[in-house]
Amino acid sequence: YGNELNYANTCWSIGYAISQIPSNLLLSKLKHPHYYIAFLEISWSVLTFCSASFNGAKSMYAIRFFIGVFEAGHFPAVMYIASSWYTKSELSKRMSIIQFNTSTGPLISAFLQTAAYNGLNGTHGRSGWRWLFIVDGIISLPLALLVLFLLPDIPRTQNPGWIFTEKELELAKKRVPQEAKVYATFKKRDIKSWLGTWQLYFFSVAFVLESLAGLPSSSLPFWFKSYNTKTHTEFSVGQINNYSAPLYGIRIIATVILGYISDGVLKGRRWIVIAFNGVIMFIIAVALASIPVHPTNREGRWALYYLVGLYANGAQAWTWVNESTLGEPSKRAFVGAVMNAMSYAFTSFVPIFAFPTQDQPFVTKGNIMCAVISLVSAFLALGGGYIEHLRLNHGFFRSLPLKDVI
Repeated sequence: YGNELNYANTCWSIGYAISQIPSNLLLSKLKHPHYYIAFLEISWSVLTFCSASFNGAKSMYAIRFFIGVFEAGHFPAVMYIASSWYTKSELSKRMSIIQFNTSTGPLISAFLQTAAYNGLNGTHGRSGWRWLFIVDGIISLPLALLVLFLLPDIPRTQNPGWIFTEKELELAKKRVPQEAKVYATFKKRDIKSWLGTWQLYFFSVAFVLESLAGLPSSSLPFWFKSYNTKTHTEFSVGQINNYSAPLYGIRIIATVILGYISDGVLKGRRWIVIAFNGVIMFIIAVALASIPVHPTNREGRWALYYLVGLYANGAQAWTWVNESTLGEPSKRAFVGAVMNAMSYAFTSFVPIFAFPTQDQPFVTKGNIMCAVISLVSAFLALGGGYIEHLRLNHGFFRSLPLKDVI
């Protein structure tokens, strides 16, 4: 009711944001980080089962907060491990494959929720949404256990075994020599030096903008629901879930295609993709703010919501930050944690006033805000591209503290 959904998402985001930095710093010190990742996945799987027992908004807020705490370290950890194995011509493709699963989850979830609602609603006295959490936990827990046996560590600490031979591990170390002999530290002087580097601030701001620019996608299910009245149901619960799913499908396709283009034709110039997407999102957000929410031709606005899925910069941002800190594993973990924490810190409160639940989908001001943010993101990417040019071709900014850059 009211803004309770926003508040629940905010609780999750707060837990996620405050756990980012300590989780990533711990990760960089662990010899076998895959055990830690398995612990995180098992913990949030248990809490997912607990979510089936929500008895009010307050219990929902509490459980969502702790799920955020445990989930915080997972995605940066997977990105951290991947960046230790792949070269510059391969990394964006792999990051994209990992990243698109953040859209695959909601895509599958939409159909799963429809099935749970239609097939299990009322079974043993439980609502369909409670069964959804139970089914979700049943899926998550076995996969979390598989992490113990299938997820590798970084090449420097990976032991030979049934997955990798000693020869293969030596090849992996030669492929990314910057990471082969560098050991992670996070002493007080290290953290102080990281706080003064340009990567921390540039990528944190860029990732915040990237996260906020895509907020118009949140309006799609509310747009379908807004056609329903007390006397007439235009879109059923199942239709709202299913019709919202293609947005994530478009994002999946866009993420993978852009990953291959970034590694291939663009030869690792990540800023071009980010700037291009910023301009595209600016146009879409302006269109959403300009046309009526309930136009005569509803297909046009429907298509615009789907096109928001083209805005898929996450993998490019993660690839770029990992490449710029290659050979500095602790710094990479710290910068990645801060930029991700900043992103979720802003997305924890901005939707409350820019895309409030009770106003959805009539959120013209929010769409205008996202248009401005998209354009700023594009210009920031252009500036980052210039820094990248100077860093790679003239040796500037490689390990300089922020005061020297200024």
